[in-house]
Amino acid sequence: MNQDMLIEALSRCPASVVDKFRILNKECYKRTYNSSFIKLNLQRTNSVSGFFLEYAERIFTIISAFVEGLGNKTCGSEISLDFLPPGRVAIVACDASHGILLCVNDLPVKGRRPLYMICKPTTKQYLIIPKPKIRYSTVKFGLMVIGSNPFRYKILRLSNLPCREKRRYSFNSTYVCEVFDSDSFAWKRLNNVEIPEDDFLSPLHSIPTASYGVLHWLTFKNNVFRFCLKTETWLVLPVPECLARDRSIKLARYEGKLGIISLSSSEGKDYDEIWVLESYFGNSWVKMKEIKNIGIKPVWFSSNDTVTLADWDRILLYNLNNGKSQKLQIRNPRFCPWYSSDISYFPFRSDYERVEFDGRSNGCRHVTLQG
Repeated sequence: MNQDMLIEALSRCPASVVDKFRILNKECYKRTYNSSFIKLNLQRTNSVSGFFLEYAERIFTIISAFVEGLGNKTCGSEISLDFLPPGRVAIVACDASHGILLCVNDLPVKGRRPLYMICKPTTKQYLIIPKPKIRYSTVKFGLMVIGSNPFRYKILRLSNLPCREKRRYSFNSTYVCEVFDSDSFAWKRLNNVEIPEDDFLSPLHSIPTASYGVLHWLTFKNNVFRFCLKTETWLVLPVPECLARDRSIKLARYEGKLGIISLSSSEGKDYDEIWVLESYFGNSWVKMKEIKNIGIKPVWFSSNDTVTLADWDRILLYNLNNGKSQKLQIRNPRFCPWYSSDISYFPFRSDYERVEFDGRSNGCRHVTLQG
């Protein structure tokens, strides 16, 4: 098929179909990650792309706001978390490709325990799910949709061991590993996760990077911890040797692959290097490109030619081809990020099709609101 005809047809297909066609050839792969294609695809499939930003305004108040990147501006203005039960609602995990969030409402009211909720903000649907074992202190959350027909998702929770259990482990950092499966609608405990060589999961990188259907976190010693929710297995992967001691690196997703962003300098100029993992089964990294550093940190690649840059008072969409930037608007008037230096960025792409979070008659509390 002519490539132009194929791209035209794919621009009208949902993201799940586009992902399958990307393996056809390199040209199709590259062109479908271009910003011009993604914008057209979002428009024709009635979808939206952007970010949820979140920070703690006061100890009992969390502010969140949706920032639209490449999506439909009319639709994007309606996206918020206001449909969730009132309280101290925080986003703890997201599936960036399916527009699904995991939120926790932990408003400290006597006699009230935290509510764990899976939700889709574009359709204003949410479902209260069972609580995990609260005696463990949560370290990381991860969320991934692993099936669309029927709709199925899994949640990963890594927690600190109680002090009395830690005595059994001398050198390795050990975490309690629990997985929630929407199919069984229950949490189950897996074998403990042990990070080798006196390493541990970095507290600076709480939101995982998803690629190849796997969740990735950076460790303190610049290794990559990866967890596959489909197989419920994990491993530790080294970063490129030249970046092993670089404290500035962070994980990112670039053209669907796991990537690394590293700050470098040459001839008095700063720039960001982009490295990607060549294949899911390998451990070989390739440097893809260099990006001029303009003093604002990159947080997400909206496409292969645009990157979202964020600072304490602004968010920019930066074009890698021409060096031009566009300031993105934060629609929540209460969002004042200069009050806090700790802001979380949750990438978000979603359509407006309703999902069935729980199609089984199991007596659980299931709440959906029509927008």
